[in-house]
Amino acid sequence: MKVEQAFVGARVVDSLPFSMGGTRSQAKALKESGVDGLVGYLGHMNAARLGYILDAGLAFMPVTVANEHFDGAADELAQLKTLGIPRGATVWLDVEGHKAYNTPAPVLIAGINAWAKPVEAVSYVPGIYVGAPQPLTGEELFGLAVKRYWLGIGRCVDRFGKDAYPKAGWCMRQDWHNQGNGMLWKGTGVLVDTNAVQCDHFGRLPSWVVA
Repeated sequence: MKVEQAFVGARVVDSLPFSMGGTRSQAKALKESGVDGLVGYLGHMNAARLGYILDAGLAFMPVTVANEHFDGAADELAQLKTLGIPRGATVWLDVEGHKAYNTPAPVLIAGINAWAKPVEAVSYVPGIYVGAPQPLTGEELFGLAVKRYWLGIGRCVDRFGKDAYPKAGWCMRQDWHNQGNGMLWKGTGVLVDTNAVQCDHFGRLPSWVVA
């Protein structure tokens, strides 16, 4: 495995179902359908499924869910080591939902930073997926100890009902599918959300793992 910078316009899917039980044939079908990379969920991804992704010619990025892992990064770092993810890869923290929204902003900020700092300390690139609902303002998002921002589906607003836009902008954006839980990707049988890679306002891109 090696780390490369993702490219502008890359199509990336994130899929909890694939993370939990994806197959080699599904990985190949995703690649053949025009998908460039897959974001898989730590705690569910294993070495076999990561192998299917890389063998199919797909790139990979890991994500973890703040609602389930909000006590720092020790468990995530152990999983990255088990999977053999090289340092330099972007590692995402998924922050969304009513638990995050109902967490007081100072507590949420402290928790995100407690996750991000040890991730960066061992030379991964901490990033945040900002979904809905979430309570933080654009200024608070930009002040986090993260280096990349991924916009979830729809409008991103803060606890005051105003647009929450970090100064850096977004380096990945999730598409709107008009479905609450993603879409079955054509010809693959895999339920996914789809995303597009772009440069943020500082010219930065996410970094992914390839074979």
